[in-house]
Amino acid sequence: MDRRVKGKILFVLVQLLVLAALLVWSPWKKKERVYMSVNIEMEQAGDIPIVNDYLPWDHVRRPGEIRDIMYLTIHETDNWSGTADASAHDAWLHSSTDSPNSWHYTVDDHCVYHHLPDNEVAWNAGDGRTPGGGNMNGIGIEMCVNEGSDYEQTLRNTAVLCAQLLHNYGLTVDDIRFHADFMDKLCPRRLISDGRVEEFLQMVRDDLALVEQ
Repeated sequence: MDRRVKGKILFVLVQLLVLAALLVWSPWKKKERVYMSVNIEMEQAGDIPIVNDYLPWDHVRRPGEIRDIMYLTIHETDNWSGTADASAHDAWLHSSTDSPNSWHYTVDDHCVYHHLPDNEVAWNAGDGRTPGGGNMNGIGIEMCVNEGSDYEQTLRNTAVLCAQLLHNYGLTVDDIRFHADFMDKLCPRRLISDGRVEEFLQMVRDDLALVEQ
C-alpha cells in the first residue's frame, strides 16, 4: 500500500479515536440525573395551609421505606360525599387498618393534609414494587371531589402544592404523573374526563415560575 495512503488512513483513525474520547469525557455529555431522598416539611404552599399529621410508624399504611423522589402522582379521591374533605380523608387513613393503601397529601378547596413524609414509599399507584414506578418513587397527591366543594379551587390549590414540591425536590413539570400512567385506571377521573390535563399542567408551570422567581 502506498505510504501516503497509509498515512491518510492512520490520520483518519487517530481522528476517530479523538472523537470517541471526546464523546466519553466531554463536559457536555448528559449527566446522570440525581434525585433527592429527604423530606422537606412545609407549613404552607403559597397561602394554602398544610396540616402535617403523619401516620404512626407502626401503622399498616406506613411502610417506612426511604426512597428517591422522582415523580408527583396525581389522583382524585372519587369520594363524592359532602363531608369527604381533606380532614376526613386524613382521619380515615389514621383510623382504618383494613388495607395498606396510602398516599402523601390530600388537597381540598381550603387546605392540604400531609399524611406521610415525602421520602417514604406509599401504596397508591397500583404498580407494586416496580423499580422507578409510582409506588416506589412518587409522591401521591389526592384531590377531593366532595359534593358542595369548589373543585376549581381544589385544582388551583393542587397546582400550587405541586409547584412547591417540584421546586423543593429539583423536579420539573415533566415529572408530574397521573394514576392512569401507572395502571389501567381512569384517575384522576374528572380531570381526565373533562379534558383538562394540559390546562392543569399549565397551571403548575405558571405557579412554578412564581416560586422560582
